[in-house]
Amino acid sequence: SFYNWDSHIAVWNSTPNYQVIADNPEGLLFKYKRDRKILNVDPKSSPGDNSTRTPIQTELYIQVVLFDHISRRKT
Repeated sequence: SFYNWDSHIAVWNSTPNYQVIADNPEGLLFKYKRDRKILNVDPKSSPGDNSTRTPIQTELYIQVVLFDHISRRKT
């Protein structure tokens, strides 16, 4: 996902691993297709089970955040 602070436009794409849930009242969410866990990108909320949120300091962008999800294989 990408948010342009100048134009105030958000862009996101589903991938083979993640489904984008854009019409949720809680905001933008991603669902990992393999274990069906939800990744919440709201900075005021927990990112979700088996996920971490890491802000990155850079002079190139206003904000960069990396999300890491550790997949658990469904049995």
